[in-house]
Amino acid sequence: MYQPMPPENLNSHILTVLGLPLLNKLQQLEILFERCTVRQIQEIYPLIVHSIFGINGNPLGWGLRITTMENASHSFNRLQHFFGVNGIWMHVCHRLLNETTKFDIDIHLLPRKFIGMLQAGPMFYADLINIDPLKHQVSTLSLNAFDFYIFHFALYALQPLHTINPIAMQIHNERTKTIYQYLATEYLDNFLPQYPDASIEPSNFSSSVKAPQQMPVQALQPQRKLRYLKLPSSYRNGNNNASGAVSGNTSPQSVDSSDATCRAHVWRSESVLHFFVDIWLRYDIESEHHLPSSDFVRGVRTLVKQIHFFANAAHVDHSPLCALRKQSLTMVKVSIYGFLCSLIDRWPLDSSLSVVLELWLSYIQPWRYTLGSNNHRTVGVLYEPPITNAFDGFIMDNLIVYTHIFMLLLPRFERLDYTVYRNAYMLHRLVKTFSQQDLVQRLQRFERLHTGHNYGVDSPQRQVNMLNKSLNNSYNAQWNPSVSSDMPKLFSESMHMKIHNFLYLISMVRNSVLTNIISALRKEILERQRSEGYLKNLFKKFIGESSQDELTLRDISRIPEVLRQCIDAFCRTFDVDQESLSMHESLQTEASPTASPSSQNFSFFDPNNSINSSKLTPMQMSLNASNMLDTVDPALLPIKSNEIKPLVKVLHIISESINERFGSRLEACYEREDFFGKLARQMLCAPMTEKWFEKSSGNVEFYEKQLPARVSLRPLASISSLCLMAISLCFGHFWCGFPSVGILILCVVFLMYRILLAVLS
Repeated sequence: MYQPMPPENLNSHILTVLGLPLLNKLQQLEILFERCTVRQIQEIYPLIVHSIFGINGNPLGWGLRITTMENASHSFNRLQHFFGVNGIWMHVCHRLLNETTKFDIDIHLLPRKFIGMLQAGPMFYADLINIDPLKHQVSTLSLNAFDFYIFHFALYALQPLHTINPIAMQIHNERTKTIYQYLATEYLDNFLPQYPDASIEPSNFSSSVKAPQQMPVQALQPQRKLRYLKLPSSYRNGNNNASGAVSGNTSPQSVDSSDATCRAHVWRSESVLHFFVDIWLRYDIESEHHLPSSDFVRGVRTLVKQIHFFANAAHVDHSPLCALRKQSLTMVKVSIYGFLCSLIDRWPLDSSLSVVLELWLSYIQPWRYTLGSNNHRTVGVLYEPPITNAFDGFIMDNLIVYTHIFMLLLPRFERLDYTVYRNAYMLHRLVKTFSQQDLVQRLQRFERLHTGHNYGVDSPQRQVNMLNKSLNNSYNAQWNPSVSSDMPKLFSESMHMKIHNFLYLISMVRNSVLTNIISALRKEILERQRSEGYLKNLFKKFIGESSQDELTLRDISRIPEVLRQCIDAFCRTFDVDQESLSMHESLQTEASPTASPSSQNFSFFDPNNSINSSKLTPMQMSLNASNMLDTVDPALLPIKSNEIKPLVKVLHIISESINERFGSRLEACYEREDFFGKLARQMLCAPMTEKWFEKSSGNVEFYEKQLPARVSLRPLASISSLCLMAISLCFGHFWCGFPSVGILILCVVFLMYRILLAVLS
């Protein structure tokens, strides 16, 4: 039983509630929804939606894209409970569902490409658009409560929060999952279900919101195709078929009761599919000043995977959703190629390229997202689903997405630094995808078919029809006009040579990692351990502490094997003679001593310490660039997970003050040759040369800075050091009666340990 709130207090009260902190706001809104009538909720509903997503205000909104389980677990759980598919908010949206309650969105607030799509008059939006009678253009969208929320939810992903908020910038560079990503996954899985017998929640609502009805023509609705807007000639308000687009020949008079029943059960799935695909895949990457964030690309990948699951179950689904399942992949195909090309063109050349790579690999592998492959997956067991003939139509229909995207990525992979393990693993993911079963053989066969010369056919569509008949495949493949005979072919002689040269580059990098980088890093670690002494190394092994160099060596040691597997798989897949790579490499090795004695240790810099690129080949530039690394003061390295962040900053300030005041004395003591000098070398950080690259002026400049012997108190901020001090305090309290005695004993033991190291050195 709802207790109505006085109308005069509602507006002021909702503004007060929306200004509260998040947890208090959620609590007050739950109380408000229980007290308000449907009419009152309808009045404040747009204000709440605008507040959630930061419309005309703080772009963070309620922080859905910066809240994670790691940084705010309580807020994460409360938001999940509030916005889930069976949460309070979704039930409020369904309370407002009826045929008359509509909420308008100004067309000028929408993305440019989305507006262009609306001007083309797609059938799904025919009963949602309002037309300006003077300009004869779309002016607003009128949406019911559910569509209004889902539409804004999809738009919220386009906000460039990673450029305006430091928290979002940090989160979007990691693989942490925000509550927004969690909710997007939950909505897609619920409204685009994998299993045919799955129920769409919430199920207890009036289902006659979007059922087709015979309604009179609106006063502002044109009867003919306009110059600025294309609409079907048989258009009437509410005339949508079960699939939501494509077939525009059905008139209101031909809509029977069965069609109305079907539409009543699937309209929410229609809305979710159209809004997410039309908004996300029409992100104008080329015109936007900022790139989309990594979490947005991961969200698009989640959408692609869910649509694969949704579409692949069409052959076993006999419910009203079947027609929508068959249409879903076609909707994605319209925009995915341009979306991927724009991403690849502008994405930076670093390890974050993996999010774009994984999106592409997810789209071109629909066989991984079927009910059968989902049932075969077990924890800890790698399952490779087979590529059956049922997917030949998809491969043929998306041939350009396989071949041309591969050719776009290859030059960018040539410029990656493979001394970084994540980059080597990216290459491994690419090779692993194209080496599975006979995927490349299928691509080669379909690409040859598209040329038409070897088959004696006179039109592309006839080629497609012939292939469909020969495969006895029910997939409705349509000729893609982007695939023309003038476009470079993946299986051509020129591409074969490019792949050969790429593999030679990878083999050279692998040998460089094996012979130079790993051995040099091991030598540095051994020299450092030798200088620290046996007892200190034994103590480190006892507490299980690993240095940053040892962790780096662990990653780099895995690179040669990963690159070897990539070379082997590439050679098998693209029919490259692996022996020719070895011969080419041996010829380079034999020719190098005859050139000049200095060529074995070739460097960017001439004797004048300036760069002379005229002597460099692209291969030498790549190998030299991979060896040019920053060297910074260990006290300035990023804070590690086993350190207390505020304490690191405080100890750094104290260390800097000590070094500024007593720097000359510390340096003189470090240089002494007597026992006190040996002890100082055990207590202080050794002198070093900092090296880094500066890009602020627009050009990359190399800088060096000499650091003297200095004090660094940062090790005291580690959790292991704090635990050791806590144990000392407890020891002093229980055994001596004074906690300070325990700290004093610890300091004496530490000093004796350092004196012993100085004597042994």
